[in-house]
Amino acid sequence: MSSVRIYQTNPYCKDTVCEVINVIQKNNKDVVVTDKSVFFPEGGGQPSDTGTITLNGIVYEVTYAYDNSLEDDVYHETSAPAGTFKAGDKVELAINWDSRYVNMQRHCGEHMLSGAFYNLYGGVNKGFHMGADYIAIDIDLNGRILTSEEISSAEDSVNEAIRNNLPVEVRFFDSYEASKIMPVRKDVPHDGKVSVVTIGDTAAPYDCIACCGTHPSTTAEVGLVAVYKSEPNKGMTRIYFDCGRLAIEKLKHDYATLTSIANSLSTSNDGVPHKLEIQAQREADFKGRLALLSTYYKDKEQASMTAAIKEKRSNGSRVHSFDNDILDVNDLLKLGFAMCDSLEDVELLTLRDIPSHTVLLLSKGKDIKCGDIAKNIAPQFDGRGGGRPDNARVAFKSAEDAKAFIEHLSK
Repeated sequence: MSSVRIYQTNPYCKDTVCEVINVIQKNNKDVVVTDKSVFFPEGGGQPSDTGTITLNGIVYEVTYAYDNSLEDDVYHETSAPAGTFKAGDKVELAINWDSRYVNMQRHCGEHMLSGAFYNLYGGVNKGFHMGADYIAIDIDLNGRILTSEEISSAEDSVNEAIRNNLPVEVRFFDSYEASKIMPVRKDVPHDGKVSVVTIGDTAAPYDCIACCGTHPSTTAEVGLVAVYKSEPNKGMTRIYFDCGRLAIEKLKHDYATLTSIANSLSTSNDGVPHKLEIQAQREADFKGRLALLSTYYKDKEQASMTAAIKEKRSNGSRVHSFDNDILDVNDLLKLGFAMCDSLEDVELLTLRDIPSHTVLLLSKGKDIKCGDIAKNIAPQFDGRGGGRPDNARVAFKSAEDAKAFIEHLSK
């Protein structure tokens, strides 16, 4: 005889006294089977309940509940060391009610939103994920992607149904064939017993679908369904949303964030989009000016560095080193390439980006390979990098290491 599943007929039951009928071990912990259980085992997209199991006044955690079929036993993974429980023990099971109720709100809300997309547009739910931060469903419309207006209309429909406090009923059937009298929106053929959840009037339901999860008795208990965003996914529309308490908490958090942003911009919440448009334009203007200044600066630096290299050549120098704390590494590399293009024979040019402790190596000398220097010499100075024969990049842990590397090359 399999475990009696109390949650199926009374999802509001939080605890029960029961008898252990089997114990197995997993990871040196007891996994307990009882003659009845209030724990929902993970399934149908809904997470497992968690809670406690008490034996002789000692409380152990139930970290996970599972089954092998809807007609199988419910297995409770516990924190109890292997050998703690035995068949015949009288124990008390208690679920974490807050988590259970949140899951009831979320699962019922998912049914309602999926049902709204089906009733309004013929969209079929082909995927369901109940995560910690959001619920996601994939709505299939034969390749058509839902518009933001359609998604908003479905959301409004669900929240109106929530306010109307429609009844939520679960009916059980011995077989799939017997369950076909129900007006389900999607056939889910399988062997064994079938439970069908109906929202609203059975004759003309707001939604009707086979489901093994737990649900509240009325839609008002769902509280709220809030859509966060949507995106195309494999020819379907993926909808991110949440329900009940978690949706309210997120909306409160997001509103507080919006208010903080508005305050930082010295505007109202409604004025944030306009302020951001102004900032984006200013940023674009700033980037344009910065590009012009960067070009001007690089031209000046190139002229100065070229003159310095010509002077050093007269003294027999083969390595030409320069420091810079204004250009970023990428612009500094562009400057190095420009230098090499303007000079016929640059044997070795080192450019040090002071803030990042990065040294760029450039060469037109046939007997000097920048990549080999980065690979074979830089590690002696705690440098890591690589490159090609004509250029390489090496990052150092400190300015002292970078300087010591350059001095070594100069010698």
